[in-house]
Amino acid sequence: MASSNTVICDVCESQHRTTNADFWCPECDEGLCSECLKYHNALKATRAHEVIPVENYKQLPTSITNISQHCSEHDRKFQNYCPQHESLCCPLCIQSNHANCVGILSLENVIKTAKTSVLLESLDQNLKDIKMNIERVVKDRKQNLTEIQKQTQKFHDEIKQVRTRINEHLDTLEEQIHQDLSAAEKKVISQIEDLIGKLAENTENVNAMENNISAIKEYASDLQAFLGSKMIETEIKKYETILQSLFDDGSLQKIDINCKIEDKITDILSNVTSLGSISIKSSTPLVSMKTGKEIQAQTRSLPYVPPSTINDITMTLRRTYNFSGIAGCSTSPTGDLILIDNVNHRLLILKEDGTLKSYIPLSTQHPVDGTCIDDKTVAVSFPVSKQIQIIKVSTKTVDRTIQTAGNCYGLCYSDDHLLYCDTGRGIQKVNMSDNCSSTLVKDNTLSAWSYIATSKDRIFYTNNFKHTVTCCSLVGEKIWENKDQCIRSPRGISVDKDSNVYIASSGNNSIVVLSPDGKQARKLLQEDDGISELFGLAFDVKKENVLVANDCKPALYSLS
Repeated sequence: MASSNTVICDVCESQHRTTNADFWCPECDEGLCSECLKYHNALKATRAHEVIPVENYKQLPTSITNISQHCSEHDRKFQNYCPQHESLCCPLCIQSNHANCVGILSLENVIKTAKTSVLLESLDQNLKDIKMNIERVVKDRKQNLTEIQKQTQKFHDEIKQVRTRINEHLDTLEEQIHQDLSAAEKKVISQIEDLIGKLAENTENVNAMENNISAIKEYASDLQAFLGSKMIETEIKKYETILQSLFDDGSLQKIDINCKIEDKITDILSNVTSLGSISIKSSTPLVSMKTGKEIQAQTRSLPYVPPSTINDITMTLRRTYNFSGIAGCSTSPTGDLILIDNVNHRLLILKEDGTLKSYIPLSTQHPVDGTCIDDKTVAVSFPVSKQIQIIKVSTKTVDRTIQTAGNCYGLCYSDDHLLYCDTGRGIQKVNMSDNCSSTLVKDNTLSAWSYIATSKDRIFYTNNFKHTVTCCSLVGEKIWENKDQCIRSPRGISVDKDSNVYIASSGNNSIVVLSPDGKQARKLLQEDDGISELFGLAFDVKKENVLVANDCKPALYSLS
């Protein structure tokens, strides 16, 4: 902003007087005191000038107040504007620099509508757009920070769990090897002590024989000495044989206990240098921004094709499919139809003509909705067991299970994220790369049998109990909410290429279409058209077909 310094009256200053200015004349580019203003208003040349209070003048930015109305080169007032060079011109400028320029305009005519010009309005709108985009980006980045913190805590817990499991496993191995070592030691000790015990008994007998020899020498008769010596000789040979047998049978081999640590354990110290690796992955931004200029450029560069209005839309029945109890549906990238059988707990994949391509029994009861992640993978919601299963179509197996905090009903897939309706909590978002979840739209009134769809940069969801349809941005900002009388207990929801929104209104057995701004509603089909017990909807943008899931017979409609 301009400096708050005092502004001097230029008229007084020209007369060598210093007086504070009370007013400012933009056309004269001079400050005026109250006395000089009287003469300014009286003079024919300046009486039509619109002056402003000097305090208002101080509110102008310095860059604006520094704009001069006089040509610095010729010291003449600017009177014209050259569109070719986009520059102001004084009469001498035209002669010297713009003699060959075509379309020189009167500056008075150019600037008289400057404050009300489309450019100024456009700039004002651009600034509002920038502010809004900044707010959206800040919200998106804060949400990303929250997700990062959750991811970091999740991985901290995983690392701790891995370390705990490793410690517990090593403790078990350590206890086992200690037990083995103790058992080996006891076995060896027992063997050696048994041998020592036997030798001790033999030693006592040898000592006794030594005493006998001494007695024979002292007191025995010659006959007794002869026969006694023979008896002792036999005993000695027996003990010599016993001792020799100890050498022969290995009883006197040196015994050692060895402990060899498993190589794979010691390899950890040298080969395993980390518990894992950390990487940073970037994906497509969830927040989108477009300026007014970009929109205008797109409008100029693309041929204009009028979007269809809801009054132009009709739905024509193409075929029905002989399955009952279907609560959810989807279409695959290859054009196959996905049906979720809530009653028989199975996932059905059909060709458009009704041919059954694949039948996948589901291990968990009462599935509700499904969405294709790609042509090989389908996500299915199970509100009763509070989980979402990611199912591999080719192997008919559950690739992984995502636990949900509440009862999950409708779900859809967009840009590596699963979005689902969580009863009493709102719209939840799951990052498929790490299973981290977060609340995208907080709504504690969200009811059971609510469904969700995405299109371009919008999210649409129904609230079965509140009879509402809500549209949000990709970062969860509410754009509009519809509560039209022709929509009762809405369930399935889908969107066409023109952003028209299709609703399965189960409360009055009808298919309703909403305009992209959510302000207009129109019934396309109703009970007289065979519509009843409605659940999920799926739109095939390429073929412009609508798949309707119901409790009786799912049906495929074409739009025209």
